[in-house]
Amino acid sequence: MDKYNNRRVLIFEDSEIFADMLLEFLEGEGYQTDRAENGLEGIKKVYSFLPELIVSDVEMPLFKGYQSTRLLKSRSTTKNIPVIMFTTLSESKDKFWGEQAGADFYIEKSPENFAELSKQIKRLLDESPEINYDQITREGKRINDNSLIEMVNNLLDNKLFQTTLIGLLAELSSKASSLEETVEGVFSLLNNVCQAEICSIMIKDDDNSLLVYNANNAGYTQDITDDFKAITIADFNTRFSDYKVISKELNDLFPAGNIDKRIESYILIPLINSGEEYATVHIGTSIKEYFSPLIIENINIFLSSAAPIIANALRLKQMEILQKKTRAAFARYVPIDVMDEIIKKSSTQSSQSETRVVAILFSDIRSFTTISENTQAQELVNFLNNYFSLMGNEIIAEGGNVDKFIGDAIMAIFGAPKTLENSAKNAVNAALRMVKTLLKVDTSGITLPKIGFGTGIGVNCGECVVGNIGFQDKLDYTVIGDTVNLAARLEGVTKYYQRPIIVSEFVYTDTKDNFIYRKVDSVRVMGKDKPVALYAVYDAWQGEAGNDTPESLIIDKECLDQYNKGLKLYYMREWETAKQYFNQALKISEKSGKSDYLSTMYLERISAYQINPPPDDWDTTTTMTEK
Repeated sequence: MDKYNNRRVLIFEDSEIFADMLLEFLEGEGYQTDRAENGLEGIKKVYSFLPELIVSDVEMPLFKGYQSTRLLKSRSTTKNIPVIMFTTLSESKDKFWGEQAGADFYIEKSPENFAELSKQIKRLLDESPEINYDQITREGKRINDNSLIEMVNNLLDNKLFQTTLIGLLAELSSKASSLEETVEGVFSLLNNVCQAEICSIMIKDDDNSLLVYNANNAGYTQDITDDFKAITIADFNTRFSDYKVISKELNDLFPAGNIDKRIESYILIPLINSGEEYATVHIGTSIKEYFSPLIIENINIFLSSAAPIIANALRLKQMEILQKKTRAAFARYVPIDVMDEIIKKSSTQSSQSETRVVAILFSDIRSFTTISENTQAQELVNFLNNYFSLMGNEIIAEGGNVDKFIGDAIMAIFGAPKTLENSAKNAVNAALRMVKTLLKVDTSGITLPKIGFGTGIGVNCGECVVGNIGFQDKLDYTVIGDTVNLAARLEGVTKYYQRPIIVSEFVYTDTKDNFIYRKVDSVRVMGKDKPVALYAVYDAWQGEAGNDTPESLIIDKECLDQYNKGLKLYYMREWETAKQYFNQALKISEKSGKSDYLSTMYLERISAYQINPPPDDWDTTTTMTEK
């Protein structure tokens, strides 16, 4: 015996002719059948006939098929009864209604589909979980017409479709990662609201640009598609006559096809967000007089919910573009990884600060006042832009970031916000690179002083307070503290010692194995009581330097050795012996065609001390009286 014989199938069908054909077919398949002429009667028969499966039309009087299905699927006693939606309407909207109501399968109503219907009935009967008919029978004793109508009205009314779509819009908003994905999702849902055979969304973007998204869902020919686009553009321009489109971005989400039908119905709906119209939606279909008041109501409700979602996706797109432009603008001065670290910091961290060990670099153009006084303003700006660009690139190459420009001066930070293994080493490397790069700076448009074009660079390292400093409307990520102040003072003393780079004893301690150093002096800089040792930095030994190394960064090994010996004797007040070593260092330097200011400086000091010796408590320190 066939296992499907006498299985109970209930039909919800208002058409007598089709119902007779369907019942005859099912009974021929061995099923026990019953029929209800509308959804309300069908619900009542569920409690009397106790079906194992339901085949329901969508469009019926009194209660529609999706309403009765939604009610049955919402109740614990009847939710496991399989439901097949069977309708003559081919619109995807009907499938949407059935699926959202909980139908288990959807098939177009036609005698030609009876074989497929039989196949699906058997499948669903096999897969259906156990149904407790005793509970259904007990519940049926409490069901009457009034209670059924109340249940359906509470559960399903004309808002079902609208509410469900709004929920799907919210889901789309959380999943879509771009404006294009959002618009494509809205197009897909819109096709469930109405017969949106062809549609466009036109969005006002920044800088008077227009974003156009087209969806040729029906596959109209290219000619029909182009005509539709022309109409939509014209309507947009009429509606936003004051919006002068400068540029336009077209996005065809579905290509043209071969459907050659007239577009008989067309509607334009504006999208409004925060009380302002920012876009238009254009919908076309081949059905005459299609846009009835009910369809327009559903479209309006749907698009009013979609409008803020599209607007938010638009803002995110605009923010991404702005961020790219910002990156492009600042990438010349801030390394990409540093910029990413800053961007990732949340607004809750915007006023937080921390103490970090960092290196600070200050640089300044020598005799810039003279340069600026004798150069045309535009030429001066061009010169500075070229200079800052070249210097900034060298700072970034060593992992630093340009903190600020102060007139012709540059302040750079190494070790914040991105931590470096040896920030002092990176800072000194950057200083050397900057001095080498001076040869590339275009000075053709400016008037140089007699001493030529040069800079002074001071480098210090130590603890600083690092963070966003300022007030609510203007915050700067920067560093403050004595370490910064000393770095600025070191840049200032490069003029006095005639060296392009001067570093502090703290930088020297951290990097003495990495560079060629020469102790310059021990000084008390202006505003500080505690002395600090200063060191000049060199890049190469005489005879070993590359072609790109300027003479100011090259020193003779023997010259440095004689100088260091003389300096030790100087500290011991052995004036005559110290003079011999300094003179020897000076001679070695002069043989290579260079002067040695530091040796000359100490020779002059010795001569002065031989006439007026320093006090007994002399600590070898020089006190600076200028910044």
